[in-house]
Amino acid sequence: MSTPQSLPKEARMAMFSQFLGFMLDAYDMALVLIMAPILVKVFISPKGSAAWQYIVIVFTYSITMAARPIGSALFGRFADKIGRQLLLVFTIGGVGLMSLTAGFLPTYARVGAWSYVLFCSLRLFMGIFFGGEYAVGHTFAIEYAPQKKRGLIGGFIQSGFPLGYVFGSLVFAAVSYFTTKEAMLAYGWRIVFMTGVVPVFLALYIRKNLHESPEFEKAKASGKIEKSPFLSLFKPPQLFDFLQVFFFMTGLFLTDYSVYGFLPNILTLKGRGFDTTTYSLIYGFALFMAFLGYNLYGWLSDKTGRKVLTQWYCAFLVLFGIPVFYVLYQAAIERNLWKAVLGTVMAAMLKLAWGVVPAYLCERFPTRRRAAGVGFGYSSGALLGAWFSAYVWWAHKIPFIASIEKQDMWLSPAVVLTVGAAMTFISLKFSPETKDLHLDEVGEQRPAGEAAPVPQTAGELSRA
Repeated sequence: MSTPQSLPKEARMAMFSQFLGFMLDAYDMALVLIMAPILVKVFISPKGSAAWQYIVIVFTYSITMAARPIGSALFGRFADKIGRQLLLVFTIGGVGLMSLTAGFLPTYARVGAWSYVLFCSLRLFMGIFFGGEYAVGHTFAIEYAPQKKRGLIGGFIQSGFPLGYVFGSLVFAAVSYFTTKEAMLAYGWRIVFMTGVVPVFLALYIRKNLHESPEFEKAKASGKIEKSPFLSLFKPPQLFDFLQVFFFMTGLFLTDYSVYGFLPNILTLKGRGFDTTTYSLIYGFALFMAFLGYNLYGWLSDKTGRKVLTQWYCAFLVLFGIPVFYVLYQAAIERNLWKAVLGTVMAAMLKLAWGVVPAYLCERFPTRRRAAGVGFGYSSGALLGAWFSAYVWWAHKIPFIASIEKQDMWLSPAVVLTVGAAMTFISLKFSPETKDLHLDEVGEQRPAGEAAPVPQTAGELSRA
């Protein structure tokens, strides 16, 4: 496997810059889920069932996800018109500002329901900045990547997300260990949120010293900058590619957040499972395994191809999703640490397909609309996928499922995960293999109005 040291300096800087940005994204999102049992008492009325309160706080996570398409459309459009580098500085600065603001929000005890409204508003703006981060940053990094290492570099960038969850788990575990439960409710959660601003300074320093993407400079020099790159996504033939990416990402989001969103709930079982410090460490270990897996998956996709690897992987999810969640549930019931570790490693294996996403999405859109396409294509999956908590709640209300899981939601998120895996598998039926394409050739071999092409290799394209 190639190492980052074997890459050109600019490629390494672009890669590490976006790795940091995506890690911050996950760090912030992880804190909402990991601290959900605390945030329920900070921002939510004590009225209502414990299950309903948990769903309401997880809903703020969905708000952040649903706001990402707005940021992707906005920042992606400008990135395709004026360039990537300047916007990278702006988006990461916005993330840092939102992280700092979260530590100063008023609680329900002080302002009542307005505390929840303010928290939802902050999550909305955070989602907009994160949508821009993905649109601009992932495009920028992959455009610097050598053609035969796009999967490897994409896997490394994407692995920043589970590593962000790892750091979120460790920081929360450390703060909760050194404070009492009362202190965590009073001010500990504020400290945890505000730590998110620290890595921003390093990312800002790196990004200010980066040059513009070579692919964008090439498109600019050849006069291929579009007037309305975002709107072009919805005109044939690009529309067909976008719709395929939309269903691909929707399925991935459903599988991903069924794991991220409900693993803490399953491990703790409202106080009947593991304590907060133990479950956060188990959770962190699972995501560290996912960090390793993303890198492996991205590298492997350079060898086998993005499409066939991911279709086989989706079949694996359909077969093993429900058994993995059952192992986790039994581990929590028995408070069996070793069974929990086994279950979380298995859960991490349910997420590895994300290692292919940065390279694959960049290979589906031409340079002149790549930032808009990558960002909105990625984030549009959240338009349906982000409301996973509602789908799990509906699944929980199905009599057959309710009779099995009773008050503990472990089967219902596994069912949603299985549906998501099936969606991703089917979407890839309508996709070409992309690993051998050169980025400046993507979309250029197809005349306007022509349907999506059959899979082609770089050699076939050069002869066309």
